[in-house]
Amino acid sequence: MIPSFRAFLAAFCTFSSLASALLPITIDGNMFVDTNGDPFVVVGVDYQPGGSSGYSDSASSDVLSDEDVCLRDAYLLQKLGVNTIRTYTVSPWLNHDACMSVLNAVGIYVILDVNSPLGGESIQRDDPANSYNEGYLKRVFSIVDAFMGYPNLLGFFAGNEIVNDATSASVSPPYIRAVQRDIKNYIALHANRTIPVGYSAADDSSLRVAGWEYLQCDSDEESLQTSRSDFYGLNSYQWCSGRDDFQTSGYGVVETTFANSSIPLFFSEFGCNIIEPRTFTEINGGVYIESMLQVFDGGLVYEYSEEDNSYGLVKIGSDGSVTLKQDYANLQAAYANMTYKSFVSKSFIDTSGSSNCNATYIESIDSSFNASLSLPACPAEAMLKSGSGNNNIGKWIALNSTQTTYKLYDVNDQEITNTEITVVSDQSQPETESSVTSSAVPSATSAATSTSGFGNTSLSTTASGSTTATSSSAATAALISAASPLVLALAGLLGITLVL
Repeated sequence: MIPSFRAFLAAFCTFSSLASALLPITIDGNMFVDTNGDPFVVVGVDYQPGGSSGYSDSASSDVLSDEDVCLRDAYLLQKLGVNTIRTYTVSPWLNHDACMSVLNAVGIYVILDVNSPLGGESIQRDDPANSYNEGYLKRVFSIVDAFMGYPNLLGFFAGNEIVNDATSASVSPPYIRAVQRDIKNYIALHANRTIPVGYSAADDSSLRVAGWEYLQCDSDEESLQTSRSDFYGLNSYQWCSGRDDFQTSGYGVVETTFANSSIPLFFSEFGCNIIEPRTFTEINGGVYIESMLQVFDGGLVYEYSEEDNSYGLVKIGSDGSVTLKQDYANLQAAYANMTYKSFVSKSFIDTSGSSNCNATYIESIDSSFNASLSLPACPAEAMLKSGSGNNNIGKWIALNSTQTTYKLYDVNDQEITNTEITVVSDQSQPETESSVTSSAVPSATSAATSTSGFGNTSLSTTASGSTTATSSSAATAALISAASPLVLALAGLLGITLVL
């Protein structure tokens, strides 16, 4: 007897270790968009457990290479209600398949910095000419190679706060555009999709405006078009919860100043901690209100884990256990009360285009800013064309587990007993070039929701938008079209013959 489709589907559903990739986020005018063309609003946190000092290029692991650690943190990130994390430093030589697959499974995208704090692995803000060399680009291109295969990679940051004072502003800007050009050219030659590349600006009221105008402006010259930022992040700590509101924080000025951007803007770091615990009033009073979301595409709270600067949402013990801080509970509550999904729509997308570069105008914003469009030539042209030589190419793998072995504790130091992640995926529609489903993508109209309390139940975050097949044959055909070879292998192991 041939087993029914229902029997196969039940067997398929129990095979919970299969990872289903999120679909890539792209850019339309001033906003990130999903594959339906709907705005994708960034709701996230900055994620670098151990801080910059915790990274070593000779270490056997980094923040995205330990599957159990990623399961631990993915559970808490999913419970928090985020759809994006930013990670500052990783090794291009380590395998990140398990962690990126875990993050995919819980519906989280990653924005990744290509640099590191180690010598020779970033552009030196006061001496960019000597640091912009072939050795530096080998690492940058190797990072691209290691992560370009993951559909939940949202984009790369080519630099973070390179311009932060008058000296760096006078020499570094052309090198930022040059690195962006090199990364985008490398992606075009070696990746199977376009991956956005942008910059994260320091919290300086005039330099960040000059930097935005310089990096978003366009030109008729093709090389300058390529060097333009695809997105621009602001590291901003001007709203301190418990002290500020929309006007006293300066958010009103920020909204007006950055209006009519031709590229996506978002807060790449925010969350002032002058008053603790933070209550994150800027979430529903500033970042995610209707007028602001017509200018900025959400943001990333700084930061996930407690480091020396006391910005953490959680504390990680020496044994790997995690205890939630009150900041975590407050942020979770703020995210749960967001209303942006009720009003963000395609009408927020502005595709009117960019302005031509005007160095005189840009330098009038801040006289120290070097707005030259004479960019240095790529010092690694041969490697750009032939590849970095990094064979550590990221790819999706099946999940080995959906639950961490580490202990997690709530804000009252009570152990959280059920820490299994909820896998969000939608296998109901085949993913082809002509028919692609994005229902697993948390967008303005189809977003993951999360319960706010911790208990003995699994997470309630789910993806919406599944469809019902009109017949078992149609459903089976759709499933086969979307299935990975692992699914078909499972059918064979179970002795199931799929009949259309």
